[in-house]
Amino acid sequence: MNVWEIAILKTIKSLGGEAELQEIYERLPDFQQLTEKALRIIPKYGKIPSYHNWVRGHITNLCQKDELEWITRGHYSLSEKGINRIRH
Repeated sequence: MNVWEIAILKTIKSLGGEAELQEIYERLPDFQQLTEKALRIIPKYGKIPSYHNWVRGHITNLCQKDELEWITRGHYSLSEKGINRIRH
């Protein structure tokens, strides 16, 4: 079980089943503890915490597994498959 993927799915569920990336970043700490490494800013990747890059990567994986649906750029919704994954 990938704890980051579960946390992202639960985050989106808590936001009504669909969310913008910024909303996910803001609410995610309610479902996933952010370590120093996650909060570290790496200048060559911009002025954002490392976990923002991690979240985008996991969202890509979740979309490929049909657990999230891409609505528009930076906007995602839970699929039935994603809902079932966090239900159990």
